[in-house]
Amino acid sequence: MDDVDRPLVSVVIPCFNHARFLPSAVASVRAQDYPRLEILVVDDGSTDATADVAARCGVRVLRQRNGGVSRARNAGLEATAGSLLVFLDADDELLPGSVATGVATLAAHPNAACAAGRCTSIDAEGRPVGQTEAAVDTSDLYRTWLLANFVWAPAAVIFRRQALLAIGGFPVGHEGAADYAVYLRLARQGGVVFHGERVAAYRQHGATMSRQPARMLRDVLAVLAAEETQAPAGYAADFARGRQAWSAWYGEQIVDSLRRDWRDGRHGWTQLSSAALLLRHSPSLAARHLLKRLQR
Repeated sequence: MDDVDRPLVSVVIPCFNHARFLPSAVASVRAQDYPRLEILVVDDGSTDATADVAARCGVRVLRQRNGGVSRARNAGLEATAGSLLVFLDADDELLPGSVATGVATLAAHPNAACAAGRCTSIDAEGRPVGQTEAAVDTSDLYRTWLLANFVWAPAAVIFRRQALLAIGGFPVGHEGAADYAVYLRLARQGGVVFHGERVAAYRQHGATMSRQPARMLRDVLAVLAAEETQAPAGYAADFARGRQAWSAWYGEQIVDSLRRDWRDGRHGWTQLSSAALLLRHSPSLAARHLLKRLQR
């Protein structure tokens, strides 16, 4: 296939106060071996040097008032021209061959709305971090996704523009799980193909949203509640298992966060709210940790 016949891929990089990571994100796109790419950085009301750094990187910048990552992604969806899109968070990176793998997968599955792969974990300095991965049952991605988001970062997915536009883009209001909501909806429609290749690097650092477990749990449970109203028959037990699994996953992280806050003398509304969330959704977990504390 001649380069001119290949579909244009738009890489949208939403950025809020992640200027220090932005050059690495842009460089990872430019290092791709795919010939037809456009890059758009959406500066979501950053108060750091995001716009200046993006300009120095020589990429197009769209600036907007801070509205959250869903609005930033949707602004990029509207402002780009590619028939295929990748949403690369500014603190993450694409791995070599990522775009070509996604394009080839969609070419082989013309009815798929998106193609998904896996991530590798890195720390703030870009060094590999140990990780464990859940098995993925490709015979029923919808059921598998209810229990865990095995696609850790949006950069591991390449979307068809029309498929995203048809569902209204990324939902606003539960930003921590907006991408999860999109995956569930497209999987429910049978529109996802999982190729399983490692295509993105997911950076773990103190400022990432995933390090806010109480917020993440609220957002994930809200997404599951909304999705359940549209789910096909036969998945009620899977939604129940999913709520339990997510509550346990983030519940342990909430406990760790509360311990740190207690140790550091932070005893305010945020901690009380997190404790109440834990008691509501993981009462047995909360009781177990309280019993451990009383036995010391």
